[in-house]
Amino acid sequence: MKTKSILFALMASLFLTACGDSPHSVQTLTLSTTEININREQNAFSLDLLKQANATEQKSENVFLSPLSVAIVSSMLANGANGTTLSQILDVIGAADYDISELNDYYKNLLENLPYLDKYTDMNIANAIWVDDVLSLKEPFRQTAKQYFKATIESSDLQDPAIVKTINAWADKNTKGLIKRVVTEQDFTEESRMVLANALYFKSKWQEKFNKTDTRKQDFTLRDGSTIQVDMMSMSNELSVMPSWPPMDYDNGESFAEIRPYDARMLRMYFKDRAYCMDIVLPREELSCDDYLADFNMDKLKELESLMGSYEVQVQIPKLKLDYRRDLEEDMKALGMTDVFDNVRADLTDLATYNGMGTDADLFLGKLFQKSYLEVDEEGAKAAAVTIGIVNDKAASPMPIEPFIVDRPFLLFIREVKYGTILFAGKIGKPTAE
Repeated sequence: MKTKSILFALMASLFLTACGDSPHSVQTLTLSTTEININREQNAFSLDLLKQANATEQKSENVFLSPLSVAIVSSMLANGANGTTLSQILDVIGAADYDISELNDYYKNLLENLPYLDKYTDMNIANAIWVDDVLSLKEPFRQTAKQYFKATIESSDLQDPAIVKTINAWADKNTKGLIKRVVTEQDFTEESRMVLANALYFKSKWQEKFNKTDTRKQDFTLRDGSTIQVDMMSMSNELSVMPSWPPMDYDNGESFAEIRPYDARMLRMYFKDRAYCMDIVLPREELSCDDYLADFNMDKLKELESLMGSYEVQVQIPKLKLDYRRDLEEDMKALGMTDVFDNVRADLTDLATYNGMGTDADLFLGKLFQKSYLEVDEEGAKAAAVTIGIVNDKAASPMPIEPFIVDRPFLLFIREVKYGTILFAGKIGKPTAE
């Protein structure tokens, strides 16, 4: 009987693990006053980046990013930057009023504690740096990358096509298979000298799950007014949500005709243990989501949060499954981070030195892009993002050869090189033997 009990317990444990319900240890995230302020500005950057990407997205109806992942890569890079390059990076990611050491402390705190805020959420944050073997990282940058950003650092030949396989394998591992391919050979050039990468993975189950039998095909209206069929999940439950209309002030004799509906409503779906949630902001039917987002900011987000309460509500949310890739250079430039991408003005002199010479490597950020994944179903949600920054050498790429076609009369000189002595001189009007 004892053997059967042990076997049953083992099978139950394996079942829970397979379902993602196996709990792990829990830690507490505590931010200092400075870190709270940085966190607020980090959230503002998140909204700014989303707005910027949405305003310029031309290929997809969706925009899905991890601004945190972008900010982490930018912060690692900031530790190798100086002057205007540094100040622009800090300004864009919301840390202009803080010392770089305070920013490093903030991200160290997040990296050490975010993955463990509740016992059922599976979360991973990983950083890595690949350095071309013609460079050596400066020791202060190396120590900061390892101590504060927990980055793995490898010396590699970035001109070897094998680097693509290496980075993609790292992305695959650290997003648990959600993002298998983030770079290609075309992302690298002869001037590629360093890759900075962040991977962010999140998977959790709803506190209140949807019943799969309630999922139905239903119309979803697109931006242009056309409709498509989606799998719409449904539940009725007491959840945190905004009402459609402001409460009436009967004491002031306010009439229903004087009240207008909120421009948007917000629903909060908690994941298990309520350490994480998914907020959905739905603009009212007459207001386009693009127009609403264009004016969205942290004040509006806080206002929506303040209006939420616990209500019995029927919720319908479409199941989601999407991949998204975004080149971020133009977005970050539009937000003010320009010099780091400029192969003249960029100052990344604290990153590395040239091997064998000991001089500062002359570098700039050649590429910054992100690949992301989102899946939402009846059980919960999982999401992943990998941000890649490729640092290039400022050494100019060979200019394309301009045609030089000698098809008309020309001059010709045969000269001694050192002093320029002319040995022969001629004008050739008919290049044939006479």
